[in-house]
Amino acid sequence: MIREKQNIFNRIQIIADCFCTIFSMAISLLLLRKYSFLETLNLSYLELFGIAVGISLFHIVFYRLFQIYHSYRATRFLMIVLNIIKANLTSYAILIMIAYLWSHLLTFQLFFFLSFFINTFFLICYRYLLRKILRYFRSKGYNKKYLLLLGVNNCTNDFIHKIKLTPDLGYELLGYFNDKAVSSVSIPYLGKATKLNTYLSKTIVDEAIIMLKDGQEQKTTQMIEICEKWGIKFSIIPNVFSIFKSRIFVSSFDGMPVLNLRKIPLDSLPALFIKRIFDIVLSIICLILFSPIMLAAAIAVKVTSPGPVLYKQIRVGLNRKPFQIYKFRSMTVESGSIIKMAVKNDARCTPVGNFMRKCSIDELPQLWNVLKGDMSLVGPRPEIPHFVEKFKEYIPSYMLKHYVKPGITGWAQVNGLRGNTSIPDRIQYDMYYIEHWSLFFDIKILFLTIFKGIINKNAY
Repeated sequence: MIREKQNIFNRIQIIADCFCTIFSMAISLLLLRKYSFLETLNLSYLELFGIAVGISLFHIVFYRLFQIYHSYRATRFLMIVLNIIKANLTSYAILIMIAYLWSHLLTFQLFFFLSFFINTFFLICYRYLLRKILRYFRSKGYNKKYLLLLGVNNCTNDFIHKIKLTPDLGYELLGYFNDKAVSSVSIPYLGKATKLNTYLSKTIVDEAIIMLKDGQEQKTTQMIEICEKWGIKFSIIPNVFSIFKSRIFVSSFDGMPVLNLRKIPLDSLPALFIKRIFDIVLSIICLILFSPIMLAAAIAVKVTSPGPVLYKQIRVGLNRKPFQIYKFRSMTVESGSIIKMAVKNDARCTPVGNFMRKCSIDELPQLWNVLKGDMSLVGPRPEIPHFVEKFKEYIPSYMLKHYVKPGITGWAQVNGLRGNTSIPDRIQYDMYYIEHWSLFFDIKILFLTIFKGIINKNAY
C-alpha cells in the first residue's frame, strides 16, 4: 500500500537531502579555497566531513518541520519549492548566526551563504526530476493510490473528471457507495453505505472521499467512524464547493472550523507588520531620493500657474474610511466643488501638470500618505467617495478593494490599467492582488512600476 511505501520513500529522500547538503558545502569550500578558508578552519578532512554530516542532519530537522517529506502527489510544484526555500532560509539563518557568534570572520558567513544557494538549487532540481519520474510511472499504472467515493453530491462528477484528466497523479477510483446508483456517475456503484464495513475488510483502500450532502450528517458520521475503524484516511467535499469551487478556505473560530469565501493574507498581524515596516523604510528612502525631483516639481507648479503647489482631495481607504490624499497640482484651480474625471485633451490641465501626470511625478507627495499610514506603497488605487458610491451599484465586488490599504501603485497599474481605463478590469486585478499578497509580490510590483508603470499613457 502507498502509505506503507511512503516511509521507505521518505528515508531515501532524507539520505539524498543529506548528500545534497554535504555536496553543497564541499562546493562552497572549493569556491572559497582562494581565501584560505580551509587553513583558517585548521581541521582535517575527516573532521570536516563529520561536521558536514552533523549540519546535514540539522537540516533534516527543519525539512520535517516544514513538511518536506509529506506526500506531494496532488500539490503544485511551486508549493514544494516554497517549502524548501522556507526550510533552508530558517536552518541557514541559524547557522550564519552561530558562525557569526563563533567567529566574526566574514568568510564563515559567506561559506553558509553560498551553501544556502547551492543546496537550495540542488534540492529543487532533484525533486523536480523525481516528480517527473514518479508521474511518468504513475501514468503507466504504477505507484497507484486507490480512492473510494462515499456518497454523491454536485461535486462528484467534477471530481471524477479531474481524476481521469490527470492519470500522472496516480489515483485510481475504485467506485462509490450511495443509497442508490446514479446514472450520471461514471465509476462502479458498490452498493449502499451499509456494505462499506464489509468492503473495507476485503479491499485495499488508501483514501476515502466523502461527498457531503445536505441533510445527511448522521450517515456521514457513520461513514467516518467506519473509515477510522479501518485506518482509512478520509477527506470531505461539501455540496457547497460546487458553487464556489476554489474560492473557499477553511479557518477557525475559537476551535470551530469555518468556511470562508476569500483568503486575505493581510488579515494576519505578522503580514500587516511586515508590510507596514516595508512601507515605512522604503517611503523614507524614496522621500530622500526623490526630494530633488519633488522640489523641482513644486517650483514648476508655483511658477507656471496660480494656486497652491499641493492638491488635496478626500479618497476612500482601508475599511471604507475617508482620508486626505496629497498630489502635486496638475490642473488649474476651480471654484466650487466639481467632481469630474480627467478626459483626453482636458482644458483644466496645465502644461507642467500634463507632463507630471504622464510621468507620474504628481503622485510623489503620496509617499507622505504612506509614511502617515493612510496608504501603502502597493495596493488598489483609492477613489473619490462620489465614484465609490457610483461604482459599487453596478460593479460586483467593487467594495472588496477596501479590505486593504490603497497604494501608490498596484497590480492593475503595472498591467496597463491606469487613468481612464476599465473599472471592472481593475477590480479583477485588485482582487487577485488582495488574495495573493506576499512581500515578494509587492517587490515584484514595485520593480514592474519602475520599468512599466511610471509612464502613464492614459493620463490626460
